[in-house]
Amino acid sequence: MIIPGTTISLTLTPTYVEVRDKGVVKKKIPLKDRSFDDVALELQKYLRYLGKRLAPGVLEDVLDRIGLPKARRVLKEVVLEPVREPEPEKIIEEPTVKHVDEKPEKKRKSSLRKEQEPAATFVESPGVSADEKGEISLEDFDDIADALEAVEALSDSFMTGAPTEKPAKKKKLEISVNLAGSEEIVASEKTYVRVGEATIEEEQSVTEETPEEIVIIAETVDESEEEEIEPEPQVTPAHQIKPIVECKVLLLGEDGVGKESLKEKANIVPITLEDESVSEHIFGRILEVTNHRIDIRVWSFDLAVKAKVQRKEFYKDSQVLIIVYAASDRWSFESIDFWLREATLSTEEMPPLVIVSNKIDLRMETGEDSGDEPVGYDEGFKFAEELAQRYGKEGTLHPVAFIETSCMTGEGVEEVFKTAAQLFENTL
Repeated sequence: MIIPGTTISLTLTPTYVEVRDKGVVKKKIPLKDRSFDDVALELQKYLRYLGKRLAPGVLEDVLDRIGLPKARRVLKEVVLEPVREPEPEKIIEEPTVKHVDEKPEKKRKSSLRKEQEPAATFVESPGVSADEKGEISLEDFDDIADALEAVEALSDSFMTGAPTEKPAKKKKLEISVNLAGSEEIVASEKTYVRVGEATIEEEQSVTEETPEEIVIIAETVDESEEEEIEPEPQVTPAHQIKPIVECKVLLLGEDGVGKESLKEKANIVPITLEDESVSEHIFGRILEVTNHRIDIRVWSFDLAVKAKVQRKEFYKDSQVLIIVYAASDRWSFESIDFWLREATLSTEEMPPLVIVSNKIDLRMETGEDSGDEPVGYDEGFKFAEELAQRYGKEGTLHPVAFIETSCMTGEGVEEVFKTAAQLFENTL
């Protein structure tokens, strides 16, 4: 709907209010966590920045007609933690003292403790001795007395800890080398000690005065088999001809962030197709990196839309993504998540990313009346770092680069596509 007295029209979408001037999109105001008054205030600042004054209530009436909900303020949802019930206390039964005359009471079964099995049980003796009737005769008395004396002697030695004979200590093993012949034997680091098997006669002959002898056997060990030699990394000489590898790069971002100027400033030119025609949306340049020459094929999103390229064909088999935003336009910075979702619809894994903050020369010229705060270096770098952690796997960071550029001064323009080629080489 057009605002009365101006050429500016407002359109309500599910996520933002689109501001157009003569059919050209000039601004997008997000609706997330914003009330009716917040959106109206930002529009008033933007119109005042353009030098247009409106009568009181005109802007609010237009927002009401396009269907913007009249919410005075947005309350964030409070997540209540579930109340944990207290755990039941464990009941520990105290042991009770029983008298001999009392009958044993039945133990109560507890669900918290399992009844322990007794360590030993008493078995009543049948009362049979030497005689089946249980009577001890005089003939059996001598055997019983001898048994009792043996038990008493055994118990006395056990209780008092009678000293036992200690084995004689052996002297420490000493090494002696017996050599015969004129050749010299030199022990290396791989020489080891081998103890021969001793016979019974040799063991008996070993006494405290004669120390045991251990024979050293020197054997030649092939060190090349045990030690693995790590291959040294190959370094391509500067003048060696390097192989050419093709890389598909997507150039993404909102309108007006300077994608085409960035491409032209870096001398990325249109390529010639197989039918000898010049491509309208694919541009290329060969960049030399460490071990390869990377033929980057830059697919421009804006020109691909004009050429009516299918969406699936555009995003298919992309190997590096370059997403550009303007440092003076916060909306283009907040749209990076949208381009990331778009790129992952046709790819299984996220390719390496190059986040470009363009138009840094205009960042200081953005005034407070524009309604938008410029995006600083720290904010852009922190967001790129979060992307590296978000798409990383197994504790490793995803390959993400952050570069600030200015097509006006040429700062950082060459590094954008050079970095994209280096990130692609690391994936080979």
